[in-house]
Amino acid sequence: MRRLAIGFIPLTDAATLIACAERGFATAEGLEIDLHREVSWANIRDRLNVGLLDGAHMLAPQAIASSLGLGHVRVPLVAAFALNLNGGAITVAPELHAAMGATGEDLATGEGTARALGAVVRQRAAAGQEQLTFSSVYPFSTHTYALRHLMEAGGIDPDRDVRLVVVPPSYTVENLRSGLIHGFCVGSPWNSVAVEAGVGRIALLGTELFARAPEKVLGVHARFANAEPDVLRRLIRALEAAARWSEAPENRGDLVRLLAEPRFLGVRADIIERTLTGRPDVGPGGTARTDPDFLVLHRGGATRPDPRHALWIYAQMVRAGQVGYAADAVQEAQAVYRPDLYDAALGLAARPAAAEGDPVGTRFGEAFDAGDSDSVVAYLARLGRR
Repeated sequence: MRRLAIGFIPLTDAATLIACAERGFATAEGLEIDLHREVSWANIRDRLNVGLLDGAHMLAPQAIASSLGLGHVRVPLVAAFALNLNGGAITVAPELHAAMGATGEDLATGEGTARALGAVVRQRAAAGQEQLTFSSVYPFSTHTYALRHLMEAGGIDPDRDVRLVVVPPSYTVENLRSGLIHGFCVGSPWNSVAVEAGVGRIALLGTELFARAPEKVLGVHARFANAEPDVLRRLIRALEAAARWSEAPENRGDLVRLLAEPRFLGVRADIIERTLTGRPDVGPGGTARTDPDFLVLHRGGATRPDPRHALWIYAQMVRAGQVGYAADAVQEAQAVYRPDLYDAALGLAARPAAAEGDPVGTRFGEAFDAGDSDSVVAYLARLGRR
């Protein structure tokens, strides 16, 4: 029995990994998983980089940033399994939500929400008030890029007109309660926890910005992938079985109870259940917004790593000014995603990656077209970034 140490952050999208360790899927592949609950994504990165973890529940952009040496030492990582698509949301303080509503914009739409936020930011600047502060969970995260996309759609310069800071997921609610931040983008269940506590309103579900946003992957060191390919194959097979089990409606009650345990999420079961079924409360009095794709664990090929997602992520890094464009870095970013390892582990015939269309399904604002002859360059040119 091969024993693996795998880190996770207490988020609903750790469901597949937790189920894999706790419901016999790892054991069926001759593996024993010791789950390590971590406080922050920086902890996850550091412990994986130095070999204290064999693998980790990891932000998809974080795996690419590590492999490119952005924000820290350069450590090559491999993403051979996607743990989920979507699952995040943008939450704001009730006072900010009220101010946005007072602009007359339609807050039921993404475009209206963007315009309303832009109007409030400009009103505050004209009145000499302090800038609004928003948090994401890590600089290299879909959450950062979602916030920036929303702000730019509302005419806000994220680097000049507001303050963007980093707050670990489980600390976001208390930071909002204390007034240290005015809003945040984070994975579930923390948006719903803020709503339940009366300190936040969900302004937009992540799926109202991007239909299929890459969120978390299983990140492993390239050294591990090369030294123990059979172990990695067994882990992929165990995770695939766990993902299928986790998304099956007949297993939902068991999964909810498991995730609600204090050693995992430690959050009320009903909040987790609404997340898994795509019915998160967005405001007081049980005001809900429904999207069955709010969090996708398995269906629609969600678990197969899509190199087009890596391409989109790299484009967001350049768009955000986190790195300058380099043609070789485009190839390096895509190489982090390994559908070939996924296919081999599951005995699937190799297939070429889809080459056209927007891999994340951008709802509003400038869309990314993976079918462009040079996708990243063309996208940045349309945004006026090159």
